[in-house]
Amino acid sequence: MGRYERQSMRALASSVKSFLDADDDGGGGNLNGRRRSAQAMILELFATHNSGPFNRLVAKAVGDWGVQELEVAVLAPTTPRRDDASCTFLHHCFRSPTGLKKLKLINCAPLPARSLRSRPLLAFSSLTMLVLQGMPSTSARGGGGVYERVIRACPALEVLHLKCCLFYGDVSIDAPGSHVTELVVDGCTFAWIDPRSLPRLKRLALAGNPMQISFGALPRLGRLNLSFYDDPNAMLDPLFPGIRDEHSVLQPSSAAATSFPDLDNLVVRFTGPETWIVPEMGTRMPWGNVWHLLVADMPRSWDISWTCRVLKAAPFLETLHIHFAEGYIADLVGMTGDPAIPSPPSGFKIRALREVVIVGFNFKGAGSLHAHFVRFLIRNSCHGTLEKVSLRKRGRVWEKGLWDWQVVATPQESSTQWSDEERDALFRGIQIQQGGSTSNTRIVLG
Repeated sequence: MGRYERQSMRALASSVKSFLDADDDGGGGNLNGRRRSAQAMILELFATHNSGPFNRLVAKAVGDWGVQELEVAVLAPTTPRRDDASCTFLHHCFRSPTGLKKLKLINCAPLPARSLRSRPLLAFSSLTMLVLQGMPSTSARGGGGVYERVIRACPALEVLHLKCCLFYGDVSIDAPGSHVTELVVDGCTFAWIDPRSLPRLKRLALAGNPMQISFGALPRLGRLNLSFYDDPNAMLDPLFPGIRDEHSVLQPSSAAATSFPDLDNLVVRFTGPETWIVPEMGTRMPWGNVWHLLVADMPRSWDISWTCRVLKAAPFLETLHIHFAEGYIADLVGMTGDPAIPSPPSGFKIRALREVVIVGFNFKGAGSLHAHFVRFLIRNSCHGTLEKVSLRKRGRVWEKGLWDWQVVATPQESSTQWSDEERDALFRGIQIQQGGSTSNTRIVLG
């Protein structure tokens, strides 16, 4: 199969060369008096040692035809060989600044590490959006600093997405002069990431494999998404299969205590049966001025009391949405019983919280932890502040992009209505008294 792939690449290279030669002979693509133009181009190819015609095609499209959006996808060979060519973006083919605005590279390095200096490159002079997907580990032999150098090489860059990049190590990004406003790291194999200095960053999303996180100078960060998947079969000790390797869960460093004055939307979504977050995160994370918080995909067996720590650290929180995933049982985590809701410090009050939605509410009687949590919210809210508490047995979170969401009902929700006995037991459990101090909070059951 590899032989046919190489033959096809030789044929494609020959066709591209003939096409470009004809284009040059025709006066730069002059078609009936009109110059050839294009807005976007997608190029898919196998890695090849004969990259000249393809370099020439990209340079022609960007330099002469006015292509502003370019995607280069290097297909994985069916049978890898030791002499397989590696592919890097042809930055050296541009002799003058280009109008390239968006660039997506799949299984392709942006450029060799030795070329990533602090000075901007002509190929990236106008680039505002860069997507690096499947960036091979060999392209980061100089260390995780290659991503920082990419940002420095693109002076106009505003959006950077890193997807499934195969670098096993620490990544630090210190670019105080950058214009990056959006950073997405999805499915990468980084062990630790530290966005140390990105002064204009407004949106940050970290997803995929759990990693250690440190936060530096991000004064304008307004939306943060932490959506990790903790594989229950990964990194298990054969002698103690019930104990996880602590490096497979999120453990923010003490540097995460930096406050984010503009942070208002926070999504925390970790999928997996393990306790993916250390208790100290409730007080060490920079919750700052968070107004809206979604905690999604929590196993039903988890300790919901962790959320109480967030309420103490986020005094301006107005909406709290908690979603419990289905399918996980307490035996997977080894919990023997529900831990108690911690007693609040003297004088503690929830002053800003207006709406609470709990999807997957697990009601096991008036003494259940979920019922105690609702009672904690109501009893510790200032009079008249907490307007609505919605408790749903079933439902899901509909993602509206990476930083916004909506809780919606599922088709099965109609078959899980609350019985009169459950309703009465719940109200007794949270001790709602008509005419009392909690009567202003509206309880909605679904």
